[in-house]
Amino acid sequence: MATWIAEAPRAWSENALRRAEAAFVDTVACMLVGADDVAARRVRAATAPWGMGVGAGTGTDAGVGAATIFGTPERQAAPWAALANGTAAHALDYDDVLEIANAHVSAVLVPAILALGEERQASGEACLDALIVGVEIMARLGEAMNMTHYFLGWHTTLTLGSIAAAASAARLLELDAARASAAISAATSMASGSKRQFGTMTKPVHAGLAAKNGILAAAMAETGITAAEDIFETERGFVVLFAGTPVERLDAAMDRLGAPAAIEQHGLWQKYYPCCASAHRPLDAILSLRSEIGFAPGAVESIDALVSEVAAQNLTYPAPEDAMQARFSMHYLLASALIDGKLTLDAFEPAALKRAQIQALLPKITMTADPAQPGNASTDSTIHRAEVTLRMADGSTLSQAITDPKGHPLQALAEQELSDKFLSCAAGLLLAEDTNSVLVALWDIRNFDQITKLTNRMGAPHDA
Repeated sequence: MATWIAEAPRAWSENALRRAEAAFVDTVACMLVGADDVAARRVRAATAPWGMGVGAGTGTDAGVGAATIFGTPERQAAPWAALANGTAAHALDYDDVLEIANAHVSAVLVPAILALGEERQASGEACLDALIVGVEIMARLGEAMNMTHYFLGWHTTLTLGSIAAAASAARLLELDAARASAAISAATSMASGSKRQFGTMTKPVHAGLAAKNGILAAAMAETGITAAEDIFETERGFVVLFAGTPVERLDAAMDRLGAPAAIEQHGLWQKYYPCCASAHRPLDAILSLRSEIGFAPGAVESIDALVSEVAAQNLTYPAPEDAMQARFSMHYLLASALIDGKLTLDAFEPAALKRAQIQALLPKITMTADPAQPGNASTDSTIHRAEVTLRMADGSTLSQAITDPKGHPLQALAEQELSDKFLSCAAGLLLAEDTNSVLVALWDIRNFDQITKLTNRMGAPHDA
């Protein structure tokens, strides 16, 4: 793994590079709109006393250690900037998913890469390369360890994300194989995170922690910190300890490194709805029924969602008390979509959550785990499917099954749709005259000789 990180050719296909650019567009959008979330603000408040790092300045004169906190005028040392921006990117659960790893990948990698890239004056091309490498490592670990690892309760965004971020950081720092090995090995010692945190502020903090961990692990390795070279393959190594899956599965996954690149093979699921991905198939189903048949919400007597065991495990709040819980509530998400005919960020405003029409629908919604989709199935045998059944007041039933929801790699958002998402998320958070030019620049990130020429335009709020 480390040899591949250090020595893989930096000659990716145009498709891989464009997918990486799309990941930056999508994730920066999420970072900007998430910057004002309470979790993101509190993380920044916690780390603010620790400063920007030795020799740090401000603005275009910022020195070593000063990295942009997106959507704010603040700057911090690279690890703390990655923590803050990763939390913001994941705060609204609008960021992308690497389904093979059951993890949010770009909310970890993009903040780590941009913060470290600012510190080291990296080029945009190097940042794209680092992202492709990090996606690769997360995907192959997911192939080896899932679904068992995820179903045991580990939040892969932090467990696998810490290792993937260390891989990206090692690549960006151009570490040799020995030091890249130390970086990813050290990152396993920072890997934790329980899915019990879903619906709390700590859940988005997991993405920030993984981004921070990756920078720290690679920076320590760069100075000569050593770590176990066999941390993945022994009987007490990471794979067996965290998943109990055979090491042979990891051997097979490592044989696939870069052939083809995982960002092409698996793709990234860029979200159409700002909520847990486990709800996207049922959401597509109920919205499809509502659009095609045109019934009034009041004509629905009851709703049942048949979902995978993992989805049922993730969506655990039948009567959510706040926006964080609502993003992990099948009941709320289906009720909101049925009433509004859509699911957007507005659905998570306090007034929207308390609507009487919503509260009346919640008891009429049930969620059933599909025995054909067990939670601990291996990744190559996992079925991804959901079916929603509506029982109408006239006694009839309506059903719709969805396999590949909108935004999934097999139903990917078009570049224009991603651009529209960016403009919607960034509205009012950048200087008005900068918003379109920043979007254009993100789609052209590979041509920046220094990433700071881009990031310096994303730190000032609209009223600065």
